[in-house]
Amino acid sequence: MGARFGTAGIPRDYRGKTPGVMSYLASRGLYAFEYEAVRGVRISDDEANSLGEEARKYGIKLSMHAPYYVNLGSSYDKIWRESLSRVSQAMRVLEIAKGTIVVVHPGYYGESPEDAFRNVIKAISSLEGKWHVKIGIETMGRLSQIGSLEEVVAISLSFPSFVVPVIDWAHLEARSLGHMRTKDDAIAVLNYLDERLDEQDISTLHCHFSKMEFSRSGEVRHHDLEEQGFYPDFQPVAEAFVELGISDPTFISETSSSERDAITMKRIFETLGGITQIRWRQEALELCQSKCQGDPPCLSKCRKSC
Repeated sequence: MGARFGTAGIPRDYRGKTPGVMSYLASRGLYAFEYEAVRGVRISDDEANSLGEEARKYGIKLSMHAPYYVNLGSSYDKIWRESLSRVSQAMRVLEIAKGTIVVVHPGYYGESPEDAFRNVIKAISSLEGKWHVKIGIETMGRLSQIGSLEEVVAISLSFPSFVVPVIDWAHLEARSLGHMRTKDDAIAVLNYLDERLDEQDISTLHCHFSKMEFSRSGEVRHHDLEEQGFYPDFQPVAEAFVELGISDPTFISETSSSERDAITMKRIFETLGGITQIRWRQEALELCQSKCQGDPPCLSKCRKSC
């Protein structure tokens, strides 16, 4: 299918029942949808089944964002168990819908980052094997949250067939306090993932995207792509994907204008991909012609093949 773009939740201009958003997105060339269960898993089994049927009908990659009220790192047993239950509910419903990934905010460090990390591992371990859908551990934007790039990779490595990284590029901008600005910044992230996650294929990397406002503590709020003075820009991130040949990522727009910005990202990515293909064909033609050494039949064959 190639790169997919879509929205976090129902687009602002859509009117109708939730399953109908699938045909709406497809009509706009968007083939990903992340159901937002961030205030709680409030979708019935019948609705989940209908949502999944529509997603498959229109070729939409369906994911779900688990509730925000989750702290798998908590040292308080009641909070930890309630958090685990909320993630489990999201996974059960997405499995009914035959979706792909439940995106999870892992939690907070609290008084002991080491204990918090161990509690996250314990929670995921208790879920492994119960569902066919995967958990996507998201990179987080606040310095008080579990979810640095390194931690997300470490969790993914602990459960290589069950957990995948979800890269929120705005959160990386916030957590790094403004160091997600250039193509090289994005390439460094993608190379780190590729080098460490040797058993996982990052060509289908699941991503969130918006611009970000941050303070010394990290994330403050998300911003639309057209807003000036905030980062990251999508262009250098897309350039990194295209340059490295990461061809089938999913980008979920998390802006207030999610549909418009998803379409903008798609156009940028497709334009860069087209330019790269033209450059590769030109380089191949020049190499072929250099080998022909002026032989007309060989030159003609080169032009046809390239």
